[in-house]
Formats: sequence, C-alpha cells, structure tokens
Amino acid sequence: MAQFAWTDDLTTGSSLIDGDHRKLVELVNAFFQAMQSGQGNAQVSKAMKHLIAYTGEHFAREEAEMARIQYVAALAHRAEHTKLIKQLVELKEMQDAGGRMNTPAVADFLSLWLREHILAADMKLATALKQRKSAPAQQLH
Repeated sequence: MAQFAWTDDLTTGSSLIDGDHRKLVELVNAFFQAMQSGQGNAQVSKAMKHLIAYTGEHFAREEAEMARIQYVAALAHRAEHTKLIKQLVELKEMQDAGGRMNTPAVADFLSLWLREHILAADMKLATALKQRKSAPAQQLH
C-alpha cells in the first residue's frame, strides 16, 4: 500500500491550514503503516486514535477561522468534517470490537477524501481567508 504523498498542489497558502494538513498526512501514513505491518490491533487502534484526535483539532481550528470571517460555505464545510469524524470513529469502534478492516479500501478512502477535501473545500476556505486578510478594514460611522 502506497503512502499518502504530499504534493505541491495541496498547498493552500495558509500556514495554519498547510501545517495542519502536513501533520494529518503524517498521521494518515502512520495509520497506513500500522495496518500494513501487521503489528496487531493495539497499534492500529493507537494510530487511529491519534488520527481521530488530531483531525478533530484541525477541524476545530478551521471552523474557528470560518466563524471568524463569517465564511459563506461554513455549513457545508463543517458537514464534511462531521461526516469524516463519524466515519473514522465508526471504523475505530469496529476495529476495537475485533472487526477486520479492508486495509486497501480504508487507505484508498482516506487518501481520496483528504486529497479531494483539500483541493475543493480547503482551497476555497484559504482563498476566503486571504481575501479577508487583504480587504481594507471597515470603518464605523
């Protein structure tokens, strides 16, 4: 199974978002490695726990930025976050209960979701953050 590779097209230009995304890529790859290496359920569960925790932290930071700038697409963006966290938690619960994961399918799902979410939703958010930053301050009358 191939590791998730960071490519330049994933760079949003927002240091906050890009730094988080690079960390997420590391955690996704650590999860893939745990699944692939056959280290056992304890290692896979631990890797998944770290991935879920950091993903939640990252999403909270993005959502705070969306609220701060009153981002027009915040509701849809937040819904994508909520759905992924739910799917990751369900996957972890299934694995913790002794279920077996289809390693290639899980790897493909996470890689595809992360890439598509960054290239679509997060690029738009980064653009809105840049526009907000460069917009002149509104004066009170």
